[in-house]
Amino acid sequence: MTCRFSGKRTGWMLAGTAALLFCLLLPLSAQAQRAESRAGKFSLGLDIGLLGATADGTAFALGLSGDYFVTHNFSLGPLIQFGFTDDLFKVGPTLQAKYTLDLPGTPNVKFNFQGGIGFIHADLDRGPFPDRDDTSFLIPIGVGIEFDVARNISIGSSLLFNFTDLDDVRDENFFVSWLTGIRIRF
Repeated sequence: MTCRFSGKRTGWMLAGTAALLFCLLLPLSAQAQRAESRAGKFSLGLDIGLLGATADGTAFALGLSGDYFVTHNFSLGPLIQFGFTDDLFKVGPTLQAKYTLDLPGTPNVKFNFQGGIGFIHADLDRGPFPDRDDTSFLIPIGVGIEFDVARNISIGSSLLFNFTDLDDVRDENFFVSWLTGIRIRF
């Protein structure tokens, strides 16, 4: 199964939709009841999922993340995305900024918007043809949701729209990451 998107136009439409959702949900966060403050706390995450629209079709994905909450709603930290197929390997470390909204009436559900900047390296093996690899910038922008299952443990899912410029691999300017996993807060 391959997941293909029609270039930059679709990417900008999806990013615009995410920005619109952010603007609509931001006022709700001010009304949300705040439980214990997250400021000054760390969160580590391990995710698995899929990368769509890569040079080799849909890829298995692995994500590692860390967040340090500067305020109750705003955090900074690394995100490392890995993508694997038979012929493709990608690794993309970025520094992410995340804004987390506590949804009113649902203290165990949190919605977040995130964006970051970093780089990506992709290595594509094409059998008897010369291997192709490239390194480029990476700008992941997306949304996520988390459900607290215990005091310091939550499960969550993120949808990231990744903008890049991997010319030597296959003029790849955009791919999508869907990651689901566990988060542990310290």
